[in-house]
Amino acid sequence: MGIIYAEQVDYLEVESMQETHEREIAILNEVDKLAVTYELKKEGLEALQSKLEEYIEHVTEHFASEERLMLEHNYPEYEMHKMAHDMFLADLEYSAGPWKRSGDMKKIIYFIRKTPEWLVMHVNSVDTPAANFLARKMSV
Repeated sequence: MGIIYAEQVDYLEVESMQETHEREIAILNEVDKLAVTYELKKEGLEALQSKLEEYIEHVTEHFASEERLMLEHNYPEYEMHKMAHDMFLADLEYSAGPWKRSGDMKKIIYFIRKTPEWLVMHVNSVDTPAANFLARKMSV
């Protein structure tokens, strides 16, 4: 069982955006599964940390890619969309701080488990209009 499923978010008309979101959902579910093992059995810390690093790298690349597309096609809501990304990245960095500094996993695991709520809201209300705009611009 996962903490989020692709069916919870709108399907995006821009294939690269859709694939990125599907991969992000898979990584979130993998992180949660590893976190459960770590919390219950106190094992698998290295695998969990590696998957968290992968998630952070993925999100950073995901947002940068979307932002490049929006700039390239003069998306009128770019600034608002980028602000949402920047706020998420700041929260992610803050939540990863205790883990990075002292190995305390609680805050980053909590953040990961809250992320599906944000992701569903963001995709359905912010990414979908952007993808619709970009799909029209890219097909011209």
